[in-house]
Amino acid sequence: MRTAEKPTYCMSLRKRKGGWEILYNVGSEGKLTTILRLNGGSADKVFRGVIKALAKQGAAIPLKISDEEEIYAIREDLGPVIGSYLILVRRAKNLEKWEKFLNELLSEHYVGMAKAFSMFLELAIELSKSMPRRRQSKRYALSPVVVDALSKSLKHFVDKIAESYLI
Repeated sequence: MRTAEKPTYCMSLRKRKGGWEILYNVGSEGKLTTILRLNGGSADKVFRGVIKALAKQGAAIPLKISDEEEIYAIREDLGPVIGSYLILVRRAKNLEKWEKFLNELLSEHYVGMAKAFSMFLELAIELSKSMPRRRQSKRYALSPVVVDALSKSLKHFVDKIAESYLI
């Protein structure tokens, strides 16, 4: 009897001509699919913040570290949470706020929020499957339209939920 393979979650930071880019990958047994790519001036800061937060939980395993690239495996239970977090911080202006939130989330400060984040990633994947594909040189599993919409939604969602914890 064959058991279902557990998904593998990896996040990498690669040096490119224009700066750094984060690739978020999901797969199993050596076959990974890049589902999300983030780049820009703060990509390396986002990456280092995520790895630091995961390291506190013992949830980041270095797979490759060089001057040009860093690759980390993410613990299975937190993989979808990090995927949604990367959607959340897309085009975020206040990275310190969201980094603090990630640390609190991983420390289980917000009961039930990690499960909700896992579901947001599933939602992003399902919505992206129904979106029309544009011709692109690189394909990612998540549609940029869906990611932009969910990013805004996640920011509002997190703000409202976090606000209720302050009352």
